Amino acid sequence: MTILARVRQEAGSRWPEWTTISAFAAVVACAIPFHEPWADEAQGWQLARSLSLPELFQTFIRYEASPGLWHFLLWLLVRAHVSYAGLHWICGLAAVAATSLLVFRSPFPRVLRLVLPFTYFLLFQYAIVARSYVLAPLLLYLIALCWRKSPLLVALLLGLLANLALHAAAISAGLALVYLAEQTRGGGWRNRQRQRTLILGALLLAGLWAFALWTAWPPQALSSHIASMRGPSRPILMSAVQALFWGICRPWELAAAFWIGIGVCLRERRSLVFLLPIAAFACFSGAASYDWWHVGLLVPLAICILWITWPSAQAGVSRAEWMGRIAVLSVAAVQIAWSAYALQFDHFNAYSPDLAAARFLQPLVRQGARIAVTYLGDPECRACRSTGLLPYFDSNIFINVPYPFWSWGDQDRSEANFLQILPSHPPVVVVETMSANPETPFDPLDAKVVLLDRNGYTFTGMFCGYRPQALGLVEKSCHLIFQREKAPAAAAQH
Repeated sequence: MTILARVRQEAGSRWPEWTTISAFAAVVACAIPFHEPWADEAQGWQLARSLSLPELFQTFIRYEASPGLWHFLLWLLVRAHVSYAGLHWICGLAAVAATSLLVFRSPFPRVLRLVLPFTYFLLFQYAIVARSYVLAPLLLYLIALCWRKSPLLVALLLGLLANLALHAAAISAGLALVYLAEQTRGGGWRNRQRQRTLILGALLLAGLWAFALWTAWPPQALSSHIASMRGPSRPILMSAVQALFWGICRPWELAAAFWIGIGVCLRERRSLVFLLPIAAFACFSGAASYDWWHVGLLVPLAICILWITWPSAQAGVSRAEWMGRIAVLSVAAVQIAWSAYALQFDHFNAYSPDLAAARFLQPLVRQGARIAVTYLGDPECRACRSTGLLPYFDSNIFINVPYPFWSWGDQDRSEANFLQILPSHPPVVVVETMSANPETPFDPLDAKVVLLDRNGYTFTGMFCGYRPQALGLVEKSCHLIFQREKAPAAAAQH
């Protein structure tokens, strides 16, 4: 059979898979141009753009409470002259690559392979939003693909996963324990050649874990930010359970049913040990803080675990297997609705206010206007969301912020600098404000607004963005523009 005939046969027999990949790529390609990156996307970009590699790893990544693999990749992209917009296309390509593995190489029934790529975290949060988590599905699927093949490759992939994010590091540790248990139970240590390979893999993984810990270990000057991130003390068990349920399904009863179905399925496969990485993630989340993009890691993790433990084609489909498959399909149906809502919202509305506000400020920056930044009523973040504006300019535009990114250190003097600079009346003041309730308007009688009014400033523009989550909006972030001289053309509200 010629190569052309083989290609035709492959395309004819697997047209649903090719159609799925094409549809996934088309949705991502249509969504990226309408996505306005937000401050968390900009922060990593600005760090990589502004710093040398030694500065990045020896000092500033430690203030991000994150390992440095993503920042290193961004550093390479910046030096390769990839633009901020180009970054999002590269993230989209990573998502398409991960989806191709899932669709073509996973052992799942066709219906699962064709449905899972369109779930919320795989199609939107880890494909459109340019953060380190976009690489998690790709790494987890590669781990599943290599699990029975090469210990060294598994160790390398687990080490890279640990260097993506601290929550991913917890997953990496749990999977490593499962791998160790399987090798011990399977007698892998009795073979001398296999033993050497496993020892080399363990050393490689330990080195990558140590590097992740070294880069993510927070300095003492980060204590107040860590405390604010943790928020009020909560029972560890309650936080852990919420982390397991929050990003899976709504209402929580459906999320509980999903995990019960997965547990029953793994028990049938004599693979309950694979609950360890899920438990490791839950325990870490219970002890530390977590957000929406963290809990979504459970989706590709569950796919990875089911992939590794999937029974052979000769095995019949038991009642327990049906329970697991129905649980996955039920959650997929809910999350596809989440995807549709997020994509529709992001297409017609502002995910973040940064792009529109940057366009507003660009002529003022070209004119050489001095711009200061402050905030309303958000002591945890302060003016951190102003970072989202900076990728659209060649340099730091804020006269009271010392770096072209946000510094989370306890010694940050941005607000103190603002209060010192205000009597000199910089022509433009950008005021950051955030509300967990998207319907809440900003308070025109806020003490900061009154202070600006007393100093002769006029409110000339507002730019807001909204973050979709599940089937609703959870956050409104705004840039308020105040100027000493009123600019009539800028008075429109966004």
